[in-house]
Amino acid sequence: MSSGPWDNWDRTLPGSIPLHDVRMPTRAAVLEQTRGPGAPQAHLLGREQVVVGRTEGDIRIASAELSRSHMRIARKGPEYVCIDLDSSNGIYLNGVKIHSAVLREGDHLQLGDVIFVFHAGA
Repeated sequence: MSSGPWDNWDRTLPGSIPLHDVRMPTRAAVLEQTRGPGAPQAHLLGREQVVVGRTEGDIRIASAELSRSHMRIARKGPEYVCIDLDSSNGIYLNGVKIHSAVLREGDHLQLGDVIFVFHAGA
């Protein structure tokens, strides 16, 4: 049996090929607005905290059914938590009224006549 140049192990010794730290690009989490004034629309959650409201906050939606500052979404490590800011009409997560909850991919949030779908990003 003949040997070829690929049998020369000294060419692939550990450390002979430099390794580089490769990081996959990350996508920010998104609130996809599917109903309500301004829908359809995607809202990036690129900050540590985002406030959703009628007249105050980072995401403003002109709906009479939203409070001025209705909900906060805060990133806690890899997770996102939604918190009701003592709104008049509350927050419904997948049809259940909540005060605060950890969001999961595909969760539906209803704030009055506004519906969002949460996308976790990567």
